[in-house]
Amino acid sequence: MPNIPDVIVAPRTDRIYNCHAYLTKVPVAAIRPFIEEFTSPGEVVLDPFAGSGMTGISATMSGRRAWMSDISALGQHIALGYLTEVDVKEFRETSEAVVAQARKAIGDFYTTRRSSDGQPAEMIRTVWSFTYVCPKCKKEMVYFKALRNGGTAQPDACPGCKTRFEKRSWQTADDVPVQVVVHGEAGRQVEQEPQEIDWRSIEAAKKDGRQEQVPSLPIDESREMYRRSALGKHGLPETKSFFSPRNAIALMELWRAIERVEKTQMKRKLQFAFTAILPRASRRYQWSAQRPLNAQNQTYYISPVYYEWNIFELFQRKVEAAIRSDDEVFRGMPLFANSVKVKAKYDLSSADSLTHLKNSSVDYIFTDPPFGSNIFYSDMNLFQEAWLGTTTDPEREAVMHTTGKKKNGAAERYETLLQGAFSEAYRVLKPGRFMSVVFGNSSGNIWGLVQRALRAAGFDSTPTHVAILDKGQRSVKGLNSGSEGVVTVDLVLTIQKPSNGSNSPKKIESRQADPNELLKSAITQLDETKARNPSYVYAAVIREAIKRHQLVDHLHFTDVLIALRNTGYIIDPKTGLLNIAHRAMPQTSEADSASANLPLFR
Repeated sequence: MPNIPDVIVAPRTDRIYNCHAYLTKVPVAAIRPFIEEFTSPGEVVLDPFAGSGMTGISATMSGRRAWMSDISALGQHIALGYLTEVDVKEFRETSEAVVAQARKAIGDFYTTRRSSDGQPAEMIRTVWSFTYVCPKCKKEMVYFKALRNGGTAQPDACPGCKTRFEKRSWQTADDVPVQVVVHGEAGRQVEQEPQEIDWRSIEAAKKDGRQEQVPSLPIDESREMYRRSALGKHGLPETKSFFSPRNAIALMELWRAIERVEKTQMKRKLQFAFTAILPRASRRYQWSAQRPLNAQNQTYYISPVYYEWNIFELFQRKVEAAIRSDDEVFRGMPLFANSVKVKAKYDLSSADSLTHLKNSSVDYIFTDPPFGSNIFYSDMNLFQEAWLGTTTDPEREAVMHTTGKKKNGAAERYETLLQGAFSEAYRVLKPGRFMSVVFGNSSGNIWGLVQRALRAAGFDSTPTHVAILDKGQRSVKGLNSGSEGVVTVDLVLTIQKPSNGSNSPKKIESRQADPNELLKSAITQLDETKARNPSYVYAAVIREAIKRHQLVDHLHFTDVLIALRNTGYIIDPKTGLLNIAHRAMPQTSEADSASANLPLFR
């Protein structure tokens, strides 16, 4: 058996992971143990669903050659940005130069005055609020000003006529600035009311002719995220709609200054830092009374109170974050890696058509395919790709549409593409070598689909290793999967391509599992010290079913939640974890105990 633990905990908090956002990244710390177990220095590691290149970075750091492939234009941009090494001193100096050029080009858009002494000051950030119109008295309610409990609870009624507030049904008026943050006389950041100069600069930016030149892409009705994020209802037809007028022009001038940089490597690294700040530079950057909530990468959601952040401050912070990431990637590599001729390539191609790769040319594959219907990369990538000038082809995306014309036959198309991808992986992988697939989904149907696709491609039916991957959670909302019905851990399934001389891969006929039996066994044998939340239980059930060669098409994550609650487990509302102290022990007979042979955590 491989020397890899059954449960891998790799939180999404390291310098590399946090340097540039991309949907469903796997931390480097979770990938490297697999690469170093299944390959030797100098060998080739492939990721056909490369995304933002975490596998390629992991391979590079381990002294292996990285071959990456994906249809994502944004993913390629991010991966190559991560793997572009530049001189630190020159990077800082060039970033300061492009910022100086952009500041000069935008004029006084960010200039305000301190209310305490009337002196000019640069706006650090401005807080904006939705304005709602009461359907009864027609008066406007500024959402921010009507917040309750110190800003932690939404308004409950119209301040005028006391009509009950309903966010979904009340119409909105123009957003308004409600708070400006500057450096005070003592140097600390202070909050103040918007000044007349702020209103003038906002209006001037709206009327500036450069608004028509801001790079933008439409997000129309053909896009899944148009419906999921209700972009039509909110009047957000294109990507530049998400930027305030001032930030739209400031971003454009900064991008133009970066484009004038002559050195290719330096320009690529600066563009990498630029695209990394776009979510926070937009109206998607959520305000909260305690601390900023960042931007939701999976949707185009704009919260009722949001930030307009000075993009030059965001950019200079990101330059420093990129330097820290490079410290991990390049200057933290083991000594032996420097003696290996390391290469990293990233091709824009679909995982089911790796025509640029020869048969049996790859030593190991580590990949993280898209998770069914959960995320639409090509739609969310538009936000950055509008600036890059190239877009991801949505027709070849491995996703299942749940709305619109593409809903019909979505599951079949997804399975066909995934089968094609695994068949290509089988073709390019050397005999006897291994592929590790990261997958997470709340539906047993998707797991059954994955199992069938791997079998059809020719891989051994018996997995070499199945690990639970816990990437950590950033919020109680994420931890509290019991209330959301969303799985928060993944599985890493490692399978082998038969060696030369094998007559045929080891195939064992699969049968449908009995979900009730699996759940009953799982809960009876629940290891309370390791089963952190319902997702752990669900993942362990799926893992055991795979090892038994059982299909779980009829098992859904909600079945696990119901079974846990019926047995007496509850989810702690503060931590999102299974609460052991208040559970009632299940009553089991000797026969039940004898049949409960499912060891969830070994």
